[in-house]
Amino acid sequence: MSSPAPNTTAAAVSTSAVTSTTPAAPASTATTAPAATTTKKPASLKAVTGFGKLDANALVNTAQLVAKGIGGNPQYFGNPPVDPEALKASATTLSAAILAAMDGGKSAKTIREKQRKMVIQDLKLLAVYVQNVSNDDPAIFAASGFTAKPTGKSAPQPVGAPTFRSLDFGVNSGQIVVSVKAQPGAKSYFIRYAVMAGATPGAWTTIAAASIQKPITISGLTPTTIYGFQVQALGALGYSDWSAITTIICI
Repeated sequence: MSSPAPNTTAAAVSTSAVTSTTPAAPASTATTAPAATTTKKPASLKAVTGFGKLDANALVNTAQLVAKGIGGNPQYFGNPPVDPEALKASATTLSAAILAAMDGGKSAKTIREKQRKMVIQDLKLLAVYVQNVSNDDPAIFAASGFTAKPTGKSAPQPVGAPTFRSLDFGVNSGQIVVSVKAQPGAKSYFIRYAVMAGATPGAWTTIAAASIQKPITISGLTPTTIYGFQVQALGALGYSDWSAITTIICI
């Protein structure tokens, strides 16, 4: 009896998959900084506009001046939104329309008003353009033919000498009632008085007057005596001159 044949089938090799235990790198959370933006500072030099309020002839003159200024300075105004020669031609057409409308014809007046609106529109566009390209340089702005609006506050000016509104007798003997006219720029006032010896004042007595809204009564004067009065103002830059002497006899 024969023995069973030996099993010659090769043993299967296990090839089970191996899972890595190394943690995956975390996803990047870095963010890109936003690009820096630059904001152009608004121009502080502004053109005097109000072109619609100009009469027709003044509008023609303004347009011709601007056309000459911008057209004659290409180094400053290289690419204007309105061709200076076109503006000049529009001004010439408006000038002719003004003359044609003088006879009162309806058609001529319609043409004049239409041309007027065109010139105003062109000037408005050019005014904004000049404000932007002049970079707040007064010389460049002036070269355009436009007039710049005043900027900022005007510098303080010396205050002028005030004057009296009136000098009058008081209710009681030995009183003088003083009224002072307000002086532009004055912050406060000083009043002084002295006994007069002819045209020459004696020693002055000075009092401060913070307010002149109401008359000021000065007491303790000598009846039947002539007094001279002066007033002085104090402004932002200092004191004014004293006013001229005003005299009154005390009763």
